[in-house]
Amino acid sequence: MLALHRVLSGKEHQVACLLNMCAEDGLRSLSHGLNRELLERQSQAMNIPMVFQPTGRANYETKLKEVIARLKKDGIEGGIFGDIYLEAHQVWIERVCRESGIVPVFPLWNENTRSLANEFVSQGFKALTVSVRQGVGKEEWLGQLLDNSFFSMLEELEGIDPCGENGEYHSFVFDGPIFEQPVSFTSGKPYTGDNHWFLPLV
Repeated sequence: MLALHRVLSGKEHQVACLLNMCAEDGLRSLSHGLNRELLERQSQAMNIPMVFQPTGRANYETKLKEVIARLKKDGIEGGIFGDIYLEAHQVWIERVCRESGIVPVFPLWNENTRSLANEFVSQGFKALTVSVRQGVGKEEWLGQLLDNSFFSMLEELEGIDPCGENGEYHSFVFDGPIFEQPVSFTSGKPYTGDNHWFLPLV
């Protein structure tokens, strides 16, 4: 979200749509476990259309290239990615984009993650954790707001990145400076799956 905000605040690029790689049933996001209706409300709150591409993990790259090819027909020339420092993932994205004929943009690349967390809060974004990786994080992190106290707590833990860059947790942003109105939601009962704790939102 912060990467998107930076791009929208500049004049170099125009944002045409958001892309969500969702589960094969098309009903929830692949990594966050969020249902499609909630993501559509988020998209509407920002007034940016969202494109959903169903995929499994085994055929992720193939499906990503397929949706990029379709978007290129509508004039898309590049993609915005929120990666910060995982070089292997950046190399993968650059290869996929090169082979697909689009340009990757990394607005947050190689910046200090604690500084980015501070910027996220100071810009007025509001988010809460919706998944936490077991063996790394704690179940009680679920539903916590991504505020200064949360980031300060993470900073005291060894091996935990404040921005969750290594997959420690995932979050859902429901309000901020690029939202025309907050996204309404209610929290469901936490559940486990795929070595994660999940907090469903409806």
